[in-house]
Formats: sequence, structure tokens, C-alpha cells
Amino acid sequence: MKKQVISATVTPLLEDGSLDRKGLSNIFERNIRHGIDGVFLFGSMGEWGSFSDRFKEEAVEYASQSIRGRMRLLVGINGTSVYRSLEIMEAYKKYDFAAYVFMPPGKTSKLDPVKSTLKILDAADRPVYLYHCPPNNGVNFTLDQFAEMMKHPNLEGIKNSASNMWLRRELLLLREERAFKTLFFEGQEWAADEALFSGYDGMICGMGALCSKMMKKLAACVDAGDVKGAVAAQNNMIRLFHGVYGIGLSNVWNGQKYALHKLGLISTPLTLAQEMDSLNDAARARIEKCLADMKEELD
Repeated sequence: MKKQVISATVTPLLEDGSLDRKGLSNIFERNIRHGIDGVFLFGSMGEWGSFSDRFKEEAVEYASQSIRGRMRLLVGINGTSVYRSLEIMEAYKKYDFAAYVFMPPGKTSKLDPVKSTLKILDAADRPVYLYHCPPNNGVNFTLDQFAEMMKHPNLEGIKNSASNMWLRRELLLLREERAFKTLFFEGQEWAADEALFSGYDGMICGMGALCSKMMKKLAACVDAGDVKGAVAAQNNMIRLFHGVYGIGLSNVWNGQKYALHKLGLISTPLTLAQEMDSLNDAARARIEKCLADMKEELD
């Protein structure tokens, strides 16, 4: 099976903080042109915690209408509790998209993350992806807990953003030994080549709005068994991250949005998840140089 490439997209905004519908459509059309398999709306890169329920539902409705089934649309339903996530799921059921993505509430919650995930899986009217990201919510599952969730028929896949090579290999062995059908997607952009060669089914990465062409090239090299080409593609992605995010990740959200803005895809680099004054003159110059240096790799 060919490796799948899914973008964990940004959420473009107008100057007043409302949804940049044209910008979102531009990102989708570019992703489709590059041949990627889908987009994930309202993950960490999509600033899910920054927006109202009304804003997010507007974006889900618009995204489903804009994509029109031409690639898969995954929609995040994260909330401060599993009960909020269930409410969000119920509100989204009327829209046309492929799957939900759920991250268990963080360690400030006393809710059992496995029970929370199983409640989502039981209630889902379509497939669900588990977003496993301990750096974000502080939740680390044991292998037995993963097995309990993976046997549920509604769990289609896991986006693994744990940055843990041990866990990556253990999950692959667990799937093989117990004949689970769960798909695995690497969420850590810096390790996509290693994950895909080791057996992961694809990647769901936060730079996908900008570097969908590069991600697609990396996956194609893995499909062809071209190790040298895949490593070269991976290294180019890392160079792009250094230029856009900054080596110290000082411009994660606003850096990618500024790059998309300079490419004429979105109206503004506005982000609600990061102080905009971190996008200073030096950062803008660094990003612009990176875009110029990597023009062919980007489009």
C-alpha cells in the first residue's frame, strides 16, 4: 500500500480574527494539486484551542464544501473534557468528512484517557484517529492500553507525535502480533523517513500546508525503495523547518503563516497561538530567504 500523506493544516485568519475562507481554499487546492491524500483540520498547528465553537463549526462546514470529497478531511474534536468532545462530535455529524481526530484531555483532568477514548469510539458515526501527543497533553499510554483501544473497530488510525522511536517499533510489533488493522501515521516531521521505512502507513504533519509537495516526494521515494532520495527529501524538509520555524522553533505558527502569506495563499500571518511580535524583521528576512532558496521544492 502506498504511503499516505496528510497535512495537519494551519487555520488562516483575516485581520479581524475571522476565518480566511479564500486562504483555506487556496491551501486545499494547492494540497490537492500536489497529490496529498488529505488534511487534518484543528490539530495543534490548526490552533484548535484558540477558537470558539461557532468559529470551528463554520470552518468544518466550509472545508467539507470546499474539498468536495477530492481528498480526505479529518476533523479534530478536542475539548477540555471527553464530554465536550462528545458535544462537538454531535454538532459535526451533519457535515461531510472522513474521520474525527481525538486527543484525550490533558493531565489537569482526572478522567481516565483510555475510558475517554473508548467513549469517543463508541459514540462515533464514522472512523476515529487517536492523536497521541504526550508533549501536548502529558498522557503516555502503555502497550496494553494501546491494545485495548486498537481492538475497537472505530479506531482507524493513530497519529503518533510522541517522538519516541521505541514506541514506534513496539506499536508496529503489537499490530503484527495481534493482527490489528489500526493505521499508524508519524506526526513528527523530523522522523518521517525513518517511520515510513520502518512500516508506518503515512505521515500527518503540521508543515503540510506549506510543504505538501516535499512530503509527497518523501513518501514517493519510500514507496520506490529509494533510501537515498527519501533521506535527501527529509533533510530538505528539515532545512525548510529551520528557515521557517527557526532552529529554536521561535516562529512555529506565525512563521508558517508568514511563508504562506508571502506565497500569496493566505491574507495575513495572524495567529492566536503565538505572540505576533516574535515575527520580527530578522525572522521575516530569514523566512523570505528560505522561500527564495527552496522555491522549486515548494511549488
